[in-house]
Amino acid sequence: MTEQLLEAGVLLAVGMCVVFAFLTMLIGGIHSIAWFASKFPDESLATNAHKTTYKNNNTNQTPTTVDPIIAAAITGAIHAHRSHKN
Repeated sequence: MTEQLLEAGVLLAVGMCVVFAFLTMLIGGIHSIAWFASKFPDESLATNAHKTTYKNNNTNQTPTTVDPIIAAAITGAIHAHRSHKN
């Protein structure tokens, strides 16, 4: 019985060390990718992020990037889901 507990303890320690090492490398990798992305930004992504698409040139409406047909389909799907729920 003592031998099995000792083997279980060793297995526990090895498993926790492996998980700790993996998570440490994962966090280090994420930080290095973030550092690299901030050090060398992609200019084409930065210029495209500030563009806004207007569906109507009317000054009373807010800018949108969603097609009105898609918005109507989403609204209909939500309505159908809620009506079948009861």
